[in-house]
Amino acid sequence: MTPQRLSAEQRRYFYALCATGNITKAAEGLYLSRQGLSRSMRALEDTIGVELFIRRKQGVRLTRAGRALLRHLREEDRAWERCLGQLRSLNSAEPEPVRIGLLSMFTGYEQKHQLLSHFKDEGGLRIEIRDGDHDRMWDALLAGELDCAITLRPPDHLELPGIKLADDTLSVLVGRNDSLARQAAVDFARDLRGRTVAQTSPYKGRLYDTVFRNYGILSEALPHDKNLMLARVSADGLCFIIQTRYARALSTDEVCCRPLVNAPISMESVLVFRPDLAPSGRRVVRDMAAFFGKEAEADAYLSRCRPGSSPLST
Repeated sequence: MTPQRLSAEQRRYFYALCATGNITKAAEGLYLSRQGLSRSMRALEDTIGVELFIRRKQGVRLTRAGRALLRHLREEDRAWERCLGQLRSLNSAEPEPVRIGLLSMFTGYEQKHQLLSHFKDEGGLRIEIRDGDHDRMWDALLAGELDCAITLRPPDHLELPGIKLADDTLSVLVGRNDSLARQAAVDFARDLRGRTVAQTSPYKGRLYDTVFRNYGILSEALPHDKNLMLARVSADGLCFIIQTRYARALSTDEVCCRPLVNAPISMESVLVFRPDLAPSGRRVVRDMAAFFGKEAEADAYLSRCRPGSSPLST
């Protein structure tokens, strides 16, 4: 008898629910009804004969069997990606690319040019830069579609290794005609109460909306588009919270940045990478970490795992 295997649709649904921990949010991201997603996951549990999720009013979390299935699927995805890489290398003299995820909304042409230039003399190395939001980058890393990315620290349950790049302060972008622009700094608790903070990242929205509500701050989700965000900040009086080094680069004639103080949130930049990096990916991760003086941390992690394998337990 042929063993039961998950369909592509079941895998996609299972991954989405694992990532969000919430049936409603996962269903919205999949453009499904909540009932449809719930039925699909119940049918999956019935088919394989184990309970995968513990369902509560606050959301769902994986059982031990669910965590085991998630680990197995990730290993299967990585194995398939390695297989594809080996097959393609047999048919092409050109090296497999090392794919780096960057948020193009905040990373401009110059930064990308500097990154590519740094590796231009590396023989047998080809760099590709991919764009995407934090959730998409983490999904791509787990599926083997990216080798590393500069992003926020991923949730612990994704088990993606990462290196914090730098201690960074937060700033708020406001319109130059905004009353907050006349202040030397913006106090999170005092000055943003009753204001609306724009969110362009679904993950940041999930992460910080509760904090905003507790401080009497509203939030509004916007598409991941720099020009639209800046226009709304300038014309509609919205605020946008971001790391200071990115905020300075986003300032315009209509929008300025002010230091944000007393903020109970953190948006640290992290170099996140696949646990099973190939040798070329390991070289890139180490060099990117060295940009920030973190090569020792990269070496310590990479020394614990062999190329193309999962890391040893820490």
